[in-house]
Amino acid sequence: MSVVSGEEVAACCKAYVKVNPNGVDLAPKQVSKLPTDSTIYLHGGERGYLGPGGDLVTEKEELAPDPSGFYVFERGGMYELRFDEVSVPPTCTGLAFPRSSLNRLGIIKLESAVFDSGYRGEPTQVIFTPISAKVHRSEAFVQLVFFRNEKPATSLYSGFYQNEKGK
Repeated sequence: MSVVSGEEVAACCKAYVKVNPNGVDLAPKQVSKLPTDSTIYLHGGERGYLGPGGDLVTEKEELAPDPSGFYVFERGGMYELRFDEVSVPPTCTGLAFPRSSLNRLGIIKLESAVFDSGYRGEPTQVIFTPISAKVHRSEAFVQLVFFRNEKPATSLYSGFYQNEKGK
C-alpha cells in the first residue's frame, strides 16, 4: 500500500481548499447542528434521532455563516460537516484526518472516516466544540488522503451512503 499524490486525490474531489503533497484539504459546503436533546437511532436502513416524543427525526438544523462568512459554533455543540462530492477509484482507499490546527485549538474530530474503494458521494464528518469557536467557511477541517491498494478492489462500495447527497 502506498500514499497517492495530492494531485491525484484532487482529481477525485469536486472541490478542495488546498492540494498537499499527499492529499487535499477539504472545507465543508454545509454545516448542521446535531440535536443534543435526542437519542441517536440506528436500525437497518433507519438512521436519525429520536425526539422527545419518540418520533424519528432525520433533519438537522443547518447552520449558516454570519455576514462575515464565519460559522459560530456553540460551546458543547456537535456539528455535522458535509463536503462536496468525492469519488474513490477502485485502486484506492481513502482516509479523512482532522486538520491538526483545529485540534490544537480545541475543535475535536474523533471518528474514523474510511472511504472504501468505489465510494462516491458527499461525505460527512462530525466535530465537537468543547469551547465556543468562530471558523471561516473557507477553512479546511479535514485532510483527505488516498492509499493505493495492493490490488484493485474486486467488489466496490455499495453501502447505505453510496451516492449520498445533502442539500
